[in-house]
Amino acid sequence: MATTSIPHRWKYDVFVSFRGEDIRKNFMDHMFNDFKQKGIHAFRDDSELPKGEEISPHLYKAIEESRFLIVIFSKNYASSTWCLRELVKILECKQIKDPKHEPDVVRRQKRSYAKAFVKHDVSNRTEVDKWREALSMAANLSGWDLQDMTNGYEYKFIDSISKDILKKLCDGPLHVGENLVGIDFHFDKLNLSRFVGSHKVNMLGICGISGIGKTTLAKAIYNLMYVHFEDGSCFCEDVKEKKSLTQVQMHMIRKILKTYLEISNVGEGSMEIKRRMACKRILLVLDDVNNVEQLEALAGSRVPGSREWFSPGSLIIFTCKDKQLLRSHRVDEDDIHDMDFLDRDRSLELFRSYAFKEKDYSREFEKVSEKVVDYVRGHPMALKHLGGFLYGKTVDVWDSELKRLKVRPNEKIQQVLHLSYDGLDFYQKNILLDIACLFVGENRDFVASVLDGCNFFAVTNMQVLVDKSLITISSDMSLQMHDLIQAMAREIVRERRLCISSASSEKEVAMTEAVEVLVILLRQSSQKVDINANSFALMKNLRILKIYSKEEFHQKVELKGYNVKYSGSLKNLNFLSNKLSLFYWHGCPFNYLPPEFYPKNIVAIDLSHSNIKQLWTTPQCLRRLKIMKLRYCCNLTTTPDFSETTNLEELDLEGCVNLATVHPSIGMLNKLAVLNLKDCPRVGSFPEAFWSRCWTSISGFIWNQQHPQRSVSLAGLNMLKSLNFNYCNLVQVPDGIGGLSCLKELKLEGNNLLEIPESIGGLSRLILLNLKGNNFTSLPGSLSQLSSLGWLNVDGCKKLEVLPELPPSVWRINASHCTSLCSIKGSNPIMRKRYTNLTDCPKFFKVSTSETQSLDSSVTSQGSRFSSFLRYAHNRCGLFRLPGSSIENMDMFYDGNRIPNCFTNKSKGNQVKVELPSDWSFSKFRGYGICVVLKRKKPSPDFGYYVKNFDGADLGECNDCNPYYQWDYFKGKPIRIDESHMIWLHYTNDIEDMEEAKNFVTFCFDENEKFEVKECGVRVVCDEEADLIMFQDIPTLSQHGLALYRFREYGYITWTW
Repeated sequence: MATTSIPHRWKYDVFVSFRGEDIRKNFMDHMFNDFKQKGIHAFRDDSELPKGEEISPHLYKAIEESRFLIVIFSKNYASSTWCLRELVKILECKQIKDPKHEPDVVRRQKRSYAKAFVKHDVSNRTEVDKWREALSMAANLSGWDLQDMTNGYEYKFIDSISKDILKKLCDGPLHVGENLVGIDFHFDKLNLSRFVGSHKVNMLGICGISGIGKTTLAKAIYNLMYVHFEDGSCFCEDVKEKKSLTQVQMHMIRKILKTYLEISNVGEGSMEIKRRMACKRILLVLDDVNNVEQLEALAGSRVPGSREWFSPGSLIIFTCKDKQLLRSHRVDEDDIHDMDFLDRDRSLELFRSYAFKEKDYSREFEKVSEKVVDYVRGHPMALKHLGGFLYGKTVDVWDSELKRLKVRPNEKIQQVLHLSYDGLDFYQKNILLDIACLFVGENRDFVASVLDGCNFFAVTNMQVLVDKSLITISSDMSLQMHDLIQAMAREIVRERRLCISSASSEKEVAMTEAVEVLVILLRQSSQKVDINANSFALMKNLRILKIYSKEEFHQKVELKGYNVKYSGSLKNLNFLSNKLSLFYWHGCPFNYLPPEFYPKNIVAIDLSHSNIKQLWTTPQCLRRLKIMKLRYCCNLTTTPDFSETTNLEELDLEGCVNLATVHPSIGMLNKLAVLNLKDCPRVGSFPEAFWSRCWTSISGFIWNQQHPQRSVSLAGLNMLKSLNFNYCNLVQVPDGIGGLSCLKELKLEGNNLLEIPESIGGLSRLILLNLKGNNFTSLPGSLSQLSSLGWLNVDGCKKLEVLPELPPSVWRINASHCTSLCSIKGSNPIMRKRYTNLTDCPKFFKVSTSETQSLDSSVTSQGSRFSSFLRYAHNRCGLFRLPGSSIENMDMFYDGNRIPNCFTNKSKGNQVKVELPSDWSFSKFRGYGICVVLKRKKPSPDFGYYVKNFDGADLGECNDCNPYYQWDYFKGKPIRIDESHMIWLHYTNDIEDMEEAKNFVTFCFDENEKFEVKECGVRVVCDEEADLIMFQDIPTLSQHGLALYRFREYGYITWTW
């Protein structure tokens, strides 16, 4: 393959000469698509030449008007007179550079080329000499070889060619740089070829934060595309920094019209551009625009009804930091390209190109390079700057600089990023700083509520930050921010001294009126942050107080030994700012809040693990309050009055062991979505007026066995999504539970429930139902109506005998230690593709029932019951039947030392040779079973094996024969003194690796310090009848054992007895 180029005003970027019948429908189709994706405009003969046209001036003109000329020498290239004539024309246009010797097949016309010329000598004698010379000349041009470059991989080969051409195309009138890492990625996304020959005015926006590479990409596009705009092109760099727009207007006219024109004001310039360029098809780049006035003065107003300034087919490109600015100029959303950060591989490539002189560097440098790249996280300018800064320095210096960067950001990088911050208004700056210091990873709507409590107009201004690429909102609606932007914002906060933080030296900042944010992460540390309770009186402008632990403890903990030291008056807290919109104080040492504390804009209160006894004695009008967490406040005896906090969405009182009174106003919280009363055993002493409340949908819950006549009314709580009543001494669930139509999680673990009402079937949105550790014997049939139910947990319900039919949406059943459980109702309930844990369910399959349809009434013994279970699995899912069986593997473990007779290939030790049948055919192969007698040496063995073909070739392995439940079973099964041997039965129809098996195969079983293999057996299953034998001769099982079924797509069944 060879290529060359000629100087011209090109119509096409590339002309490719190739033999159609050889490669048109595969290689060339892929190549043309790759060209199109990268914005390379290629001449394509099958779409641009009239049908039936012989090689003619039309084709010769296409060659002359193409900047790059590529010849692909395929097997039959030389047999085509058309191809050879194209080659002669190409060589007439060429400029030979960097000759490279190609294989002699082309130069000396060997093999298929020699055969082709034997025919040409007869039919085209007058042109043969010219063609021979052309092939010899072409063989000396620089080019690519499919085998040499990519070992025959066509995709990699095409990608290399495209990138090489793209690099040359981008080498245009503007200097872009030497290391254009990632440019091809952006070109792929932009599909620039759609703008060539277009019949409308196209506008393309390139957006991103400072230093991300917007101008670099715009220059590369300009260099690639300018040749397609013969009427003129212009690149206006850094528009916002120009002294006046008239300068930019005169520059546009001079570059495009080749005319110098003096312009006295912006309006005059706009009219000249509109009048002179209306008929011109141009390429215009306006770099770094930042306001509407610039767009209207240089590219016209695009309001409905206005006339376009430029001729159809023109391409106008903008770079800016604000996507909304381009939307307002009517640039289509699909044509606004958001600059992504470089991925890790491209980041390493760019960084190394600046940090090292050669590609060879030590392993030590490679490790530190990866750390630098992880710190920068794909920001191109930062990668270039740090690479250049670290160039030629020792590894020790690199390590030292990396440590310094984590304490204090690099000043050069900060200066560039600061430009994005400078373009924000007052509210946007404050929101950015708050997010950087407090809210990365937090829910967008929650943060907006808190910031609205500060009167920051959060929804509008957060969208501005998104449009300017300063923050992003992930798929789970959490706020995210690039580490470098976060470091820049925190540095601004440190300099302005608006925040006291435990993160670094900010804790030394005096608590003054200027402080708006106090945030301290509680952690074990010898370095203390001193909090003087009296100093809160100085912080009158405090908006956010967050003293918190990231750990979520599920018991009362004393936060002593943590990095906070309290001083001053610890009896009473005399003052807190009423401007607080967020109030988190884990482990608060005070019993009461200040009497005049009235934060009317408060959104969230979290006083978990504190000494608080009471929040407030009279109703507080806190209409913005959405979250109240008082977890493990063991001094708390009563909840506050909720009558003036009717927008509360989450109330978490978990672990408030002395909480005795819930204020009746809780029934007014019609927006409450999460109510957690786990481990509140004394909630039962409610006022009589509270008990008398009634609701037609739900009559209440009985909390305390001492007051069975009392029930908690939850009238109005129809928005509840999560309800946690774990360990609350419940003995009854009311019939009205079905009225909670929005409920998604219902947790009733660890109570004394004797039955679950039929009305529970009305919870159509319920996803999680946790009934663990209760005393009912059965569950209502209405569970089958829970169409959204995904997870049912009845672990430890020792009296439960039967599980009802469950909806097909259920993907997980936890029923371990249900020692009375005998069956699950429904059609084929066991073998559904779901995760089913039946650990320690010894009675399962013991009794024949019409619901299971699995056993006959004579089954009584442990071994027979287990054999029946195997046959049930086989009959329902056809383990060894035709491909498509739902079960992929079955594993059984039990005490024993005899291999059943059905395993016809046996051997002492850990290997067994299996002779394949004389009429062996993979198409008839269904799977195989193995049986291993082993002796455990440690409680948690790793089971596995591998298979070798007759010639020693590997046919696959099974090293994942120990999923979670198997590990859990053996972990809890210590080695007994009298323990002898154990049987491992394994059946599988996962046989793809066995397709190459011939003559005989050898099964090799792993041995290690945890167990020893005594004997092993294998049976190959090749027809539907033979698999029935696999379930015969199963011995009477030991008292305890485990069965594990794994499904082909997902899920498994675990049963232990």
